[in-house]
Amino acid sequence: MPEDRATVYANAAGLLRRLGYAARFDPAWVGARTPRPVVALVTDAPPVVVGYAVAMVADDPEPHLPSTSAKTRRADPGKAGDPQFAFWA
Repeated sequence: MPEDRATVYANAAGLLRRLGYAARFDPAWVGARTPRPVVALVTDAPPVVVGYAVAMVADDPEPHLPSTSAKTRRADPGKAGDPQFAFWA
């Protein structure tokens, strides 16, 4: 049975948090360039680390690898830290 993208991104967010990055799964992320909500992984990790996390948690990572990203607003804007990006396929 193939995994759904929501499960893969939620598990990847957990792995990224264990690696020390700020990460969360957003089931309905809406950005300035997205006309509709998308399933997204929001994190401050570099793109190569996001790809690594998806590849480590998915049985078949190819359809779940993010192909698009956009800078996003932090969950807590007053908190210091690296800029966050939303990644989605």
